[in-house]
Amino acid sequence: MWPVADYNLYCLDRNGRITRRHELVADDDAAAIEAGRTLAPSVSCELWSGARKVALLPAGAEPVLVTPPRAKSA
Repeated sequence: MWPVADYNLYCLDRNGRITRRHELVADDDAAAIEAGRTLAPSVSCELWSGARKVALLPAGAEPVLVTPPRAKSA
C-alpha cells in the first residue's frame, strides 16, 4: 500500500506564470487531481508531486496526465 503523498498545485496566469500555490495531501494521483479541480475549477493549474509533474489541469477542460498515474495499491 502506498502512503499518502504530498502534492503542489500551481495555478497559472495566461502567460503560464505561477500566481498561487496550494499544498495538497492525497492517497493517489486521481484524488489529488480531483482536489485540484475543486480548489481551482476556473483556473489552469499544474499538479506536481515532488519533482514529478503529474498533470495539467486546464481551466474548464479535462486533466491531461503528464506521467503515469501513481495509484493506491489494494
